[in-house]
Amino acid sequence: MSFTFIDLFAGIGGMRLAFEETGGECVLTCEIDQDALKTYKVNYQPSHQHTYHDNILTLESKKIPEHDILVAGFPCQPYSLAGLRKGLKDERGGDLFLSILRILKDKKPEIFMLENVKGMLSQDQGKTFKFMCDSLRECGYTIKHQLMNSMEYANVPQNRERVFIVGFKNARKAEQFEFPKKIPLSKTIHDCLEIKKIPEEFYYNDRYACFKEIKQAIKSKDTLYQWRRQYVRENKNNVCPTLTANMGSGGHNVPLLLDDFGIRKLTPRETANFQGFPKNFVLPELANSKLYHQFGNSVTVPLITSIATQIVRTF
Repeated sequence: MSFTFIDLFAGIGGMRLAFEETGGECVLTCEIDQDALKTYKVNYQPSHQHTYHDNILTLESKKIPEHDILVAGFPCQPYSLAGLRKGLKDERGGDLFLSILRILKDKKPEIFMLENVKGMLSQDQGKTFKFMCDSLRECGYTIKHQLMNSMEYANVPQNRERVFIVGFKNARKAEQFEFPKKIPLSKTIHDCLEIKKIPEEFYYNDRYACFKEIKQAIKSKDTLYQWRRQYVRENKNNVCPTLTANMGSGGHNVPLLLDDFGIRKLTPRETANFQGFPKNFVLPELANSKLYHQFGNSVTVPLITSIATQIVRTF
């Protein structure tokens, strides 16, 4: 089955990987982060009809190619219900979600899929999410949504919960669509870790003020840990904790582990593995902090692929 799609808030292209694997052709990519675009562009060669745009707020609907599916892992900053309502009344409103609504109304793709963090369900006691769903229905779509965890639905050993909203112009197709079922987790963290000796820069030692506490707490090679500013947190479910966009740049540090050579943090390649990116996915010459940010900000590719497969079955 062949179809076309546009990739909004594209990041490094995790959504694109999944939808191309199920037969899709990407005709437009929109991403504002220039470092993310460097990673994106070394991994994807644009077709003759593919275009790039760097800001959804200035992306004119008339310049968007016709497409069958819109996909968007839109940013997870908190959404205020009051702010959304004000934006809907103001054509100049610069809200990112409102830009998605505008494109859906103007281009009318057959299907869309949106992804965001679990917290959007509880924003304003659920009122914001209800308002978003109602707004999507007003664009002419029958929608379904589900909270899914990568470790439960994709056989990827990362505790990552995300909300997915899928919408269909055709109500009958919406009835046919079902989200993927849960599958047993057979993979462990060792399936995602590099077995070779990692460069010394990734290892912790006495040059870190917190090393004494870390050394006392990290004892198992079968799970990952997090330094939480004042203590070490062990992930007792033996999977990777949720990778975040602020890895390597303060806040939650990059997950830690014990290997045969000492205590270290995950490498950027290992964070790619914990998001299910293929081994041949190219990591360009960027600072590690930027690569950590990109993979923490991305999606779990096998999970998106399983949802995309269910979507394509409705065609």
